[in-house]
Amino acid sequence: MLGRGEPRAPQGARLGAPSHRLAPRLLALAMAGTCLLAGLDAALLRLSLPAPVRAAGGAPGSLALLHGPLMLVGFLGSVISLERAVAARAAWAFLAPAGLALGSLLLLAGAPQTVGRLVMLAGALALGAIYIAVHRRAPSVAGDVESLGAIALILGVFLWIAGVPIEDCVPLWLLLPTLTIVGERLELARIAFLDDAVETTVAGLSAVALLGACLHPAGGWATIIIGPALLGLAVTMAYHDVARRTIRSRGRAAGAVRFSAASMLAGYLWLAIAGAAWTVWGLDGFDGAAYEIIIHCLGLGFAFSMILAHAPTIIPAVVHRNLPYHRLMWLPFALLHGGLALRVGALAAGALVPWQAGGVVGIVAILVFMLIAVTRVATSGRIGGRP
Repeated sequence: MLGRGEPRAPQGARLGAPSHRLAPRLLALAMAGTCLLAGLDAALLRLSLPAPVRAAGGAPGSLALLHGPLMLVGFLGSVISLERAVAARAAWAFLAPAGLALGSLLLLAGAPQTVGRLVMLAGALALGAIYIAVHRRAPSVAGDVESLGAIALILGVFLWIAGVPIEDCVPLWLLLPTLTIVGERLELARIAFLDDAVETTVAGLSAVALLGACLHPAGGWATIIIGPALLGLAVTMAYHDVARRTIRSRGRAAGAVRFSAASMLAGYLWLAIAGAAWTVWGLDGFDGAAYEIIIHCLGLGFAFSMILAHAPTIIPAVVHRNLPYHRLMWLPFALLHGGLALRVGALAAGALVPWQAGGVVGIVAILVFMLIAVTRVATSGRIGGRP
Protein backbone atom coordinates (compact mmCIF):
# COMPACT_ATOMS: atom_id res chain seq x y z
CA MET A 1 0.00 0.00 0.00
CA LEU A 2 2.35 2.64 -1.27
CA GLY A 3 1.01 6.17 -1.21
CA ARG A 4 0.69 7.46 -4.75
CA GLY A 5 0.33 11.05 -3.66
CA GLU A 6 3.52 11.11 -1.62
CA PRO A 7 6.54 11.03 -3.94
CA ARG A 8 9.72 9.24 -3.12
CA ALA A 9 12.53 11.50 -2.01
CA PRO A 10 15.94 11.46 -3.64
CA GLN A 11 18.83 10.03 -1.72
CA GLY A 12 20.01 12.47 0.92
CA ALA A 13 16.90 14.63 0.84
CA ARG A 14 15.40 15.68 4.14
CA LEU A 15 11.81 14.58 4.41
CA GLY A 16 11.28 15.14 8.10
CA ALA A 17 7.66 16.18 8.48
CA PRO A 18 6.82 18.99 10.92
CA SER A 19 5.44 17.79 14.24
CA HIS A 20 2.03 19.33 13.53
CA ARG A 21 1.76 17.09 10.47
CA LEU A 22 2.97 13.97 12.24
CA ALA A 23 0.70 14.37 15.26
CA PRO A 24 -2.58 13.31 13.58
CA ARG A 25 -0.79 10.41 11.89
CA LEU A 26 0.65 9.15 15.17
CA LEU A 27 -2.70 9.59 16.91
CA ALA A 28 -4.45 7.60 14.19
CA LEU A 29 -1.78 4.89 14.43
CA ALA A 30 -2.20 4.74 18.20
CA MET A 31 -5.97 4.38 17.86
CA ALA A 32 -5.58 1.68 15.21
CA GLY A 33 -3.04 -0.11 17.42
CA THR A 34 -5.49 -0.03 20.32
CA CYS A 35 -8.14 -1.60 18.08
CA LEU A 36 -5.63 -4.29 17.10
CA LEU A 37 -4.73 -5.14 20.70
CA ALA A 38 -8.40 -5.23 21.69
CA GLY A 39 -9.15 -7.39 18.66
CA LEU A 40 -6.41 -9.86 19.63
CA ASP A 41 -7.80 -9.94 23.17
CA ALA A 42 -11.21 -10.73 21.70
CA ALA A 43 -9.59 -13.45 19.59
CA LEU A 44 -8.47 -15.22 22.76
CA LEU A 45 -12.03 -15.09 24.04
CA ARG A 46 -13.36 -16.56 20.80
CA LEU A 47 -10.81 -19.35 21.20
CA SER A 48 -12.35 -20.03 24.66
CA LEU A 49 -9.06 -19.09 26.30
CA PRO A 50 -8.24 -16.70 29.18
CA ALA A 51 -7.71 -13.08 28.10
CA PRO A 52 -6.47 -9.93 29.89
CA VAL A 53 -9.82 -8.18 29.30
CA ARG A 54 -13.05 -10.16 29.13
CA ALA A 55 -15.74 -7.53 28.54
CA ALA A 56 -16.31 -4.36 26.52
CA GLY A 57 -17.93 -1.48 28.35
CA GLY A 58 -18.57 -3.72 31.33
CA ALA A 59 -20.88 -6.07 29.42
CA PRO A 60 -19.79 -9.72 29.76
CA GLY A 61 -19.31 -11.49 26.43
CA SER A 62 -19.55 -8.29 24.39
CA LEU A 63 -15.83 -8.06 23.60
CA ALA A 64 -15.72 -11.42 21.82
CA LEU A 65 -18.53 -10.24 19.53
CA LEU A 66 -16.45 -7.22 18.51
CA HIS A 67 -13.50 -9.28 17.26
CA GLY A 68 -14.42 -8.90 13.59
CA PRO A 69 -15.25 -5.16 13.64
CA LEU A 70 -12.14 -4.36 15.68
CA MET A 71 -9.78 -6.25 13.37
CA LEU A 72 -11.35 -5.56 9.97
CA VAL A 73 -12.75 -2.06 10.45
CA GLY A 74 -10.97 -0.64 13.50
CA PHE A 75 -7.47 -1.84 12.63
CA LEU A 76 -7.21 -2.76 8.94
CA GLY A 77 -9.70 -0.11 7.88
CA SER A 78 -7.92 2.59 9.89
CA VAL A 79 -4.44 1.64 8.67
CA ILE A 80 -5.53 1.53 5.02
CA SER A 81 -7.39 4.83 5.26
CA LEU A 82 -4.47 6.45 7.12
CA GLU A 83 -2.12 5.54 4.27
CA ARG A 84 -4.66 6.92 1.79
CA ALA A 85 -5.08 10.11 3.86
CA VAL A 86 -1.32 10.70 3.91
CA ALA A 87 -1.16 10.21 0.14
CA ALA A 88 -4.13 12.57 -0.37
CA ARG A 89 -2.29 15.37 1.48
CA ALA A 90 -5.54 16.94 2.65
CA ALA A 91 -6.47 17.57 6.29
CA TRP A 92 -10.08 16.43 5.82
CA ALA A 93 -8.86 13.01 4.62
CA PHE A 94 -7.83 12.12 8.17
CA LEU A 95 -11.52 11.93 9.04
CA ALA A 96 -11.39 8.46 7.47
CA PRO A 97 -8.94 6.75 9.84
CA ALA A 98 -10.21 8.81 12.77
CA GLY A 99 -13.83 7.81 12.18
CA LEU A 100 -13.13 4.11 11.65
CA ALA A 101 -10.89 3.83 14.71
CA LEU A 102 -12.98 6.09 16.96
CA GLY A 103 -16.20 4.28 16.08
CA SER A 104 -14.59 0.97 16.99
CA LEU A 105 -13.22 2.35 20.25
CA LEU A 106 -16.61 3.81 21.16
CA LEU A 107 -18.15 0.35 20.79
CA LEU A 108 -15.30 -1.06 22.84
CA ALA A 109 -16.00 1.48 25.59
CA GLY A 110 -19.68 0.53 25.72
CA ALA A 111 -21.16 3.51 23.85
CA PRO A 112 -24.58 3.03 22.25
CA GLN A 113 -24.27 0.70 19.26
CA THR A 114 -25.87 3.18 16.87
CA VAL A 115 -23.43 5.94 17.84
CA GLY A 116 -20.32 3.81 17.34
CA ARG A 117 -21.54 2.42 14.03
CA LEU A 118 -22.53 5.85 12.70
CA VAL A 119 -19.06 7.18 13.50
CA MET A 120 -17.64 4.16 11.63
CA LEU A 121 -19.88 4.98 8.68
CA ALA A 122 -18.63 8.57 8.66
CA GLY A 123 -15.06 7.29 8.48
CA ALA A 124 -15.95 4.86 5.69
CA LEU A 125 -17.66 7.64 3.70
CA ALA A 126 -14.56 9.82 4.14
CA LEU A 127 -12.46 7.00 2.69
CA GLY A 128 -14.82 6.86 -0.26
CA ALA A 129 -14.41 10.62 -0.71
CA ILE A 130 -10.62 10.16 -0.81
CA TYR A 131 -10.95 7.73 -3.68
CA ILE A 132 -13.27 10.10 -5.54
CA ALA A 133 -10.63 12.84 -5.20
CA VAL A 134 -7.89 10.46 -6.34
CA HIS A 135 -9.93 9.39 -9.36
CA ARG A 136 -10.53 12.98 -10.41
CA ARG A 137 -6.84 13.78 -10.09
CA ALA A 138 -5.34 10.64 -11.63
CA PRO A 139 -7.84 8.02 -12.83
CA SER A 140 -6.53 4.47 -13.11
CA VAL A 141 -7.81 0.91 -13.14
CA ALA A 142 -5.79 0.14 -10.00
CA GLY A 143 -7.39 3.05 -8.16
CA ASP A 144 -10.84 1.91 -9.27
CA VAL A 145 -10.15 -1.58 -7.89
CA GLU A 146 -9.15 -0.08 -4.56
CA SER A 147 -12.26 2.09 -4.52
CA LEU A 148 -14.38 -1.07 -4.78
CA GLY A 149 -12.90 -2.07 -1.42
CA ALA A 150 -14.02 1.26 0.06
CA ILE A 151 -17.51 0.73 -1.37
CA ALA A 152 -17.59 -2.71 0.26
CA LEU A 153 -16.63 -1.17 3.60
CA ILE A 154 -19.35 1.48 3.33
CA LEU A 155 -22.00 -1.09 2.43
CA GLY A 156 -20.90 -3.43 5.22
CA VAL A 157 -21.09 -0.74 7.91
CA PHE A 158 -24.42 0.50 6.53
CA LEU A 159 -25.90 -3.00 6.68
CA TRP A 160 -24.61 -3.40 10.24
CA ILE A 161 -26.37 -0.17 11.23
CA ALA A 162 -29.52 -1.52 9.57
CA GLY A 163 -29.41 -4.57 11.84
CA VAL A 164 -27.88 -7.14 9.51
CA PRO A 165 -25.89 -9.76 11.51
CA ILE A 166 -22.12 -9.32 11.62
CA GLU A 167 -21.67 -12.65 9.83
CA ASP A 168 -23.31 -11.15 6.74
CA CYS A 169 -21.27 -7.93 6.95
CA VAL A 170 -17.89 -9.65 7.26
CA PRO A 171 -17.69 -10.69 3.56
CA LEU A 172 -17.98 -7.03 2.61
CA TRP A 173 -15.47 -5.87 5.23
CA LEU A 174 -12.99 -8.49 4.07
CA LEU A 175 -13.02 -6.98 0.59
CA LEU A 176 -11.53 -3.72 1.87
CA PRO A 177 -8.05 -5.14 2.60
CA THR A 178 -8.34 -7.68 -0.20
CA LEU A 179 -9.15 -5.25 -3.02
CA THR A 180 -6.91 -2.51 -1.62
CA ILE A 181 -3.94 -4.87 -1.75
CA VAL A 182 -4.90 -6.18 -5.18
CA GLY A 183 -5.18 -2.62 -6.48
CA GLU A 184 -1.82 -1.61 -5.04
CA ARG A 185 -0.07 -4.66 -6.48
CA LEU A 186 -1.80 -4.06 -9.80
CA GLU A 187 -0.36 -0.55 -9.92
CA LEU A 188 3.13 -1.46 -8.74
CA ALA A 189 3.35 -4.44 -11.10
CA ARG A 190 1.88 -2.62 -14.10
CA ILE A 191 5.25 -2.67 -15.84
CA ALA A 192 5.07 -6.49 -15.88
CA PHE A 193 1.68 -6.56 -17.59
CA LEU A 194 2.03 -6.91 -21.34
CA ASP A 195 -1.38 -5.49 -22.24
CA ASP A 196 -4.53 -3.97 -20.79
CA ALA A 197 -6.26 -7.35 -20.68
CA VAL A 198 -4.75 -8.17 -17.29
CA GLU A 199 -5.98 -4.94 -15.72
CA THR A 200 -9.40 -5.50 -17.24
CA THR A 201 -9.49 -9.05 -15.90
CA VAL A 202 -8.50 -7.98 -12.39
CA ALA A 203 -11.03 -5.15 -12.39
CA GLY A 204 -13.77 -7.50 -13.59
CA LEU A 205 -12.98 -10.16 -10.99
CA SER A 206 -12.91 -7.49 -8.27
CA ALA A 207 -16.34 -6.20 -9.32
CA VAL A 208 -17.73 -9.75 -9.35
CA ALA A 209 -16.33 -10.35 -5.85
CA LEU A 210 -18.06 -7.19 -4.63
CA LEU A 211 -21.32 -8.28 -6.26
CA GLY A 212 -21.06 -11.68 -4.58
CA ALA A 213 -20.43 -10.12 -1.16
CA CYS A 214 -23.44 -7.83 -1.64
CA LEU A 215 -25.64 -10.80 -2.52
CA HIS A 216 -24.36 -12.98 0.32
CA PRO A 217 -27.14 -12.02 2.79
CA ALA A 218 -29.69 -13.15 0.19
CA GLY A 219 -28.57 -16.75 0.25
CA GLY A 220 -25.75 -19.23 -0.16
CA TRP A 221 -26.01 -19.25 -3.96
CA ALA A 222 -23.79 -16.13 -3.96
CA THR A 223 -20.96 -18.62 -3.33
CA ILE A 224 -20.81 -19.39 -7.04
CA ILE A 225 -19.92 -15.74 -7.62
CA ILE A 226 -17.49 -14.63 -4.94
CA GLY A 227 -15.46 -17.83 -4.46
CA PRO A 228 -14.31 -18.22 -8.08
CA ALA A 229 -13.68 -14.46 -8.29
CA LEU A 230 -11.28 -14.56 -5.33
CA LEU A 231 -9.58 -17.66 -6.70
CA GLY A 232 -9.20 -15.96 -10.08
CA LEU A 233 -7.70 -12.87 -8.43
CA ALA A 234 -5.17 -15.01 -6.55
CA VAL A 235 -4.03 -16.88 -9.65
CA THR A 236 -3.90 -13.79 -11.89
CA MET A 237 -2.06 -11.59 -9.40
CA ALA A 238 0.42 -14.26 -8.33
CA TYR A 239 1.26 -15.09 -11.94
CA HIS A 240 1.94 -11.48 -12.94
CA ASP A 241 3.41 -10.14 -9.68
CA VAL A 242 7.10 -9.29 -9.79
CA ALA A 243 7.47 -11.20 -6.50
CA ARG A 244 7.84 -14.39 -8.55
CA ARG A 245 11.15 -13.00 -9.80
CA THR A 246 12.34 -11.02 -6.79
CA ILE A 247 12.05 -14.08 -4.54
CA ARG A 248 15.24 -15.26 -6.27
CA SER A 249 17.16 -12.04 -5.63
CA ARG A 250 20.81 -12.29 -4.61
CA GLY A 251 23.27 -9.86 -3.07
CA ARG A 252 23.89 -7.96 0.15
CA ALA A 253 20.57 -6.11 0.07
CA ALA A 254 18.53 -9.07 -1.16
CA GLY A 255 17.28 -10.14 2.27
CA ALA A 256 14.58 -7.48 2.43
CA VAL A 257 13.53 -8.11 -1.16
CA ARG A 258 13.22 -11.86 -0.63
CA PHE A 259 11.29 -11.37 2.62
CA SER A 260 8.81 -9.05 0.91
CA ALA A 261 8.42 -11.41 -2.04
CA ALA A 262 7.92 -14.46 0.19
CA SER A 263 5.27 -12.62 2.21
CA MET A 264 3.41 -11.62 -0.95
CA LEU A 265 3.49 -15.08 -2.51
CA ALA A 266 2.36 -16.67 0.76
CA GLY A 267 -0.48 -14.16 0.88
CA TYR A 268 -1.60 -15.10 -2.62
CA LEU A 269 -1.58 -18.76 -1.59
CA TRP A 270 -3.98 -18.06 1.29
CA LEU A 271 -6.17 -15.95 -1.02
CA ALA A 272 -6.38 -18.91 -3.39
CA ILE A 273 -7.23 -21.28 -0.54
CA ALA A 274 -9.98 -18.92 0.63
CA GLY A 275 -11.40 -18.66 -2.88
CA ALA A 276 -11.33 -22.43 -3.38
CA ALA A 277 -12.93 -23.11 0.01
CA TRP A 278 -15.61 -20.47 -0.63
CA THR A 279 -16.35 -22.06 -4.00
CA VAL A 280 -16.63 -25.61 -2.64
CA TRP A 281 -18.28 -25.08 0.74
CA GLY A 282 -19.60 -21.53 0.91
CA LEU A 283 -19.33 -19.72 4.24
CA ASP A 284 -21.78 -22.04 5.99
CA GLY A 285 -20.47 -25.40 4.79
CA PHE A 286 -18.11 -28.01 6.20
CA ASP A 287 -20.19 -28.27 9.38
CA GLY A 288 -19.73 -24.56 10.05
CA ALA A 289 -15.92 -24.67 9.91
CA ALA A 290 -15.77 -23.08 6.45
CA TYR A 291 -16.66 -19.64 7.82
CA GLU A 292 -13.68 -19.46 10.14
CA ILE A 293 -11.33 -21.05 7.62
CA ILE A 294 -12.23 -18.57 4.90
CA ILE A 295 -12.29 -15.37 6.94
CA HIS A 296 -8.93 -16.14 8.55
CA CYS A 297 -7.32 -17.20 5.28
CA LEU A 298 -8.30 -13.76 3.96
CA GLY A 299 -7.99 -11.55 7.04
CA LEU A 300 -4.91 -13.21 8.52
CA GLY A 301 -3.19 -15.24 5.82
CA PHE A 302 -3.62 -12.75 2.98
CA ALA A 303 -4.00 -9.33 4.62
CA PHE A 304 -1.46 -9.69 7.43
CA SER A 305 1.07 -11.40 5.19
CA MET A 306 0.82 -8.42 2.85
CA ILE A 307 1.32 -6.12 5.84
CA LEU A 308 4.59 -7.95 6.54
CA ALA A 309 5.56 -7.42 2.91
CA HIS A 310 4.69 -3.72 2.70
CA ALA A 311 5.36 -2.43 6.23
CA PRO A 312 8.92 -1.23 5.33
CA THR A 313 7.28 0.99 2.67
CA ILE A 314 4.07 2.01 4.42
CA ILE A 315 5.46 2.96 7.83
CA PRO A 316 8.18 5.33 6.58
CA ALA A 317 5.62 7.06 4.32
CA VAL A 318 3.38 7.67 7.35
CA VAL A 319 5.80 8.47 10.21
CA HIS A 320 8.87 9.58 8.23
CA ARG A 321 11.14 7.14 10.01
CA ASN A 322 12.85 4.16 8.47
CA LEU A 323 11.82 0.56 9.13
CA PRO A 324 15.02 -1.32 8.28
CA TYR A 325 14.77 -5.00 7.41
CA HIS A 326 16.08 -7.49 9.97
CA ARG A 327 16.29 -11.24 9.60
CA LEU A 328 14.26 -11.57 12.82
CA MET A 329 11.25 -10.60 10.70
CA TRP A 330 11.24 -14.16 9.41
CA LEU A 331 10.14 -15.27 12.90
CA PRO A 332 6.67 -13.65 12.77
CA PHE A 333 6.44 -14.77 9.14
CA ALA A 334 6.95 -18.40 10.17
CA LEU A 335 4.63 -18.07 13.17
CA LEU A 336 1.88 -16.40 11.13
CA HIS A 337 1.73 -18.99 8.38
CA GLY A 338 2.56 -21.98 10.56
CA GLY A 339 -0.10 -21.01 13.08
CA LEU A 340 -2.72 -20.47 10.40
CA ALA A 341 -1.90 -23.80 8.73
CA LEU A 342 -2.29 -25.53 12.10
CA ARG A 343 -5.56 -23.70 12.72
CA VAL A 344 -7.03 -24.60 9.33
CA GLY A 345 -5.92 -28.21 9.64
CA ALA A 346 -7.39 -28.47 13.13
CA LEU A 347 -10.72 -27.05 11.95
CA ALA A 348 -10.81 -29.55 9.11
CA ALA A 349 -10.11 -32.37 11.56
CA GLY A 350 -12.38 -31.05 14.30
CA ALA A 351 -9.52 -30.96 16.81
CA LEU A 352 -10.09 -28.40 19.59
CA VAL A 353 -6.65 -28.07 21.20
CA PRO A 354 -4.65 -27.72 17.94
CA TRP A 355 -7.25 -25.16 16.78
CA GLN A 356 -6.65 -23.13 19.94
CA ALA A 357 -2.89 -23.56 19.64
CA GLY A 358 -2.93 -22.35 16.04
CA GLY A 359 -4.94 -19.29 17.03
CA VAL A 360 -2.52 -18.43 19.84
CA VAL A 361 0.47 -18.81 17.53
CA GLY A 362 -1.15 -16.39 15.09
CA ILE A 363 -1.70 -13.85 17.87
CA VAL A 364 1.92 -14.21 18.97
CA ALA A 365 3.06 -13.70 15.36
CA ILE A 366 1.28 -10.33 15.14
CA LEU A 367 2.58 -9.19 18.53
CA VAL A 368 6.15 -10.22 17.69
CA PHE A 369 6.06 -8.33 14.41
CA MET A 370 4.64 -5.26 16.18
CA LEU A 371 7.48 -5.42 18.70
CA ILE A 372 10.13 -5.77 15.98
CA ALA A 373 8.61 -2.98 13.88
CA VAL A 374 8.26 -0.52 16.78
CA THR A 375 11.79 -1.26 17.98
CA ARG A 376 13.33 -0.89 14.54
CA VAL A 377 11.45 2.35 13.83
CA ALA A 378 12.28 3.82 17.24
CA THR A 379 16.01 3.12 16.85
CA SER A 380 16.27 4.17 13.19
CA GLY A 381 16.83 7.65 11.84
CA ARG A 382 14.38 10.03 10.27
CA ILE A 383 14.22 9.69 6.51
CA GLY A 384 17.09 11.68 5.11
CA GLY A 385 18.05 12.89 8.57
CA ARG A 386 19.64 11.80 11.81
CA PRO A 387 18.15 9.60 14.54
